[in-house]
Amino acid sequence: MIFAPALIMRFRDTKIVKTIGSITLAYAAGILISIILFLIRLSGADVALNPDVGQIGGFVSIGIAIPLLLFSTELKKVKNISKRALVSFGILTVSVIVVSVASFFIFRGKIEKNGALAGMAIGLYTGGTPNLNAIGSILGVAVPTIALANISDMIVGGVFYLFLLTICKPLLKRFLNAPPLESYYKDSDSVKNVDLLDIKNIEKKPLALNILIALSFALVGAGLGVVVWILTGKTAAMTDYIVPVMMLVATIGGTACSFSKKVREVKGNNFVGMYLILVFSISIAMSIVWEDIDISSVYIFLEFAFITVVTFIVHVIFNKIFKIDVDCTMVIATAGIYGPAFVPALTAHLKNDNLTAPGLILGAIGYAIGTFLGAGIGYLLLLI
Repeated sequence: MIFAPALIMRFRDTKIVKTIGSITLAYAAGILISIILFLIRLSGADVALNPDVGQIGGFVSIGIAIPLLLFSTELKKVKNISKRALVSFGILTVSVIVVSVASFFIFRGKIEKNGALAGMAIGLYTGGTPNLNAIGSILGVAVPTIALANISDMIVGGVFYLFLLTICKPLLKRFLNAPPLESYYKDSDSVKNVDLLDIKNIEKKPLALNILIALSFALVGAGLGVVVWILTGKTAAMTDYIVPVMMLVATIGGTACSFSKKVREVKGNNFVGMYLILVFSISIAMSIVWEDIDISSVYIFLEFAFITVVTFIVHVIFNKIFKIDVDCTMVIATAGIYGPAFVPALTAHLKNDNLTAPGLILGAIGYAIGTFLGAGIGYLLLLI
């Protein structure tokens, strides 16, 4: 979790890293490690990773990374953003709901409490994994089923994210408009990161202070999440409240601090933030437990694959109708389907930092509304 991302960052300027992409390498490394451990266990050795370490480490790193990435973004320009990103996010949300409800009828009778799974998918693909787990607990889904849903999402999501980082744009740019700078803002200026992976002439004390500020946002958000968990009667796992609240606080805090020139222009914000993004990516991928995948999970896997792929197709079609460009379409889809944690890596891959802040903010909003949408619709589907 610590040294593999550091190795990738060390060789970030090499041809192989530039070609494949740092986030792709981190995710692939995590999956490879989980497969190697699985093969070792098949030989009879009792070797396993603690999935809690991977998940907790991943979410802590992302809670610190998001403020750091926002610090170096000139967010005063975000007020000039066009309505395209909001329209695209609205399209995505409606697409997820429609496709998830359709999947309920398609897989009805094949999966126990399929209405709840459809609701879990709505929360997952408008927000993130914490929404999925929270909705499953609220709707009374069995723990093994929730685990299978998580594994299915990891596999489907991992493959689909690799698609986003590789051949997605070459395919979509034949169908969608190109991303002109002026399409995102009312004026011709773009929102740019100050020090994109530039660590030359770092002022160590200011950077250390920024890291502490980012950490404080993560801790405050986690603390508030615990408070919300207690106030709601402890009906779900504590992490199901900690992660969404932490992400919201981190995004709001990072947004607020970015208006300070003293914070924004510190060299190294993005470098440390991107390193932590890689820590998150590899830790989540390493958490896959391949033994938990059996024939009983096939329909759950197929349902999540169906929702992911069809939602994206519907999203792309309506973005074409509303004349929304290819970069905006991909980033907003990532913000909803994967959550804000994956936005910075994609915008860096697309070389379009103009969409980093909108993607993070809309992704955080998805965390906030996902549980309510998913639990509400899932409950209605269970009544059918």
